[in-house]
Amino acid sequence: MKTLTYKLFPILICFVFLFPILKENISTLSIILLTLNLIVYKISSNDFVFFKRKTILLTIPFLIITFFSLFSTNFKISFAHINHSLLFFLIPIVFSLIPKKLFSLEKLNLYFTTLKILCLLIAIVYIISFFVNNPLWKFNIEFHSESSFRNYIYNDFKWFKIHPTYYTTILIFCVTQSLLLVLEKKKYFELIYVVCFLTITLLLLTKLTIVLMLALVLFIILFKNKSSLIYKAGVLTAYIMALFFLIQFTPGIKNRFLEVYNSVNVKPKELAFDSTNIRMAIFDCSLKLVKENWVFGVGFENLQKKLNSCYKSNYNSDFYKNHDYLTHNYYLYIFISTGLLGFLCFLFYLANIVWISYKSNLFLFRSFLLTILILCFIEDFFYRQYGVLFFNLILMCFINYIEYQKQNLTETDRD
Repeated sequence: MKTLTYKLFPILICFVFLFPILKENISTLSIILLTLNLIVYKISSNDFVFFKRKTILLTIPFLIITFFSLFSTNFKISFAHINHSLLFFLIPIVFSLIPKKLFSLEKLNLYFTTLKILCLLIAIVYIISFFVNNPLWKFNIEFHSESSFRNYIYNDFKWFKIHPTYYTTILIFCVTQSLLLVLEKKKYFELIYVVCFLTITLLLLTKLTIVLMLALVLFIILFKNKSSLIYKAGVLTAYIMALFFLIQFTPGIKNRFLEVYNSVNVKPKELAFDSTNIRMAIFDCSLKLVKENWVFGVGFENLQKKLNSCYKSNYNSDFYKNHDYLTHNYYLYIFISTGLLGFLCFLFYLANIVWISYKSNLFLFRSFLLTILILCFIEDFFYRQYGVLFFNLILMCFINYIEYQKQNLTETDRD
């Protein structure tokens, strides 16, 4: 039984990595299966250590939300917030107990390749689905600051539930990993992923992920490439030319970024609003709530109600009436809900994982963490299961890889 469960681990971990195309309940099932396999493995190995004390530091977000929800007057709403954070507890605990040999570099490449193939499949299905359901000429049609393609994926596409912002965040990680394989291992076929993921990210017009992806690619070309200056200049020129071509022929991308310039200082009014000034309104109300409730917070059960009240009082607009807009900033989400103590605990959690990534000297780990930390300024990234699952999966893969390296060094020293 021990041998069988050990061999099942890579299969089940790959199953968990299928989360972008799975419904949330199926993703949860994949984690349950992995957990059951772990329990059987531990029992058959006569290993009854089911918890490691240092792992508690990796579960802090879950502990924060659970602790402050104990004081809730509406546990039904607070339980929804606890449920959203549950993977902050489950993934670190389960993955910390899986044998570290299953997180060698070879195994990590297997898990990450599974994710990349899946993301490539999603991109292909997006494009095929659009042209099956729309005439060819509609591809270049723009409505306000959105292309027909983006509008179709956001509003009409029903196959995959993952939001394009979360999908393109995963693509940033995939592009970074593929580029590093090209430069360090000379695996030039990985450029297929890079080109496809850059293209679909531009087509989806997710502003910040576009900027982050392009910046990371540029950084890797200039600073992670050990080739001569002439070679770097050639690659950089080709990159800029390809980028210019993609931007010129990507429907809606110019207007999408012009919207930021035109709307950032314009308040939403009646039915005149867009994604930029809605975000500014949300940010403004979030800051007001922080200033008014910075000591103890408002509680998770009151957060949405307080935000809606602020929108109603300060904006003569209907933007919030048909949609519940949370903080769109996870740092403010924690600060407003829990006050100073909860926020400081969350910062301590972040400082711990930043320190782990810094000591690792792994560029992919550091760039992944930086990407997520930046995105948390404009998204409630950890409020959705896709965000929590993706983050904790990659985080625990790297932490286990680091532990695996330490084990190897210890065994080598003994020899």
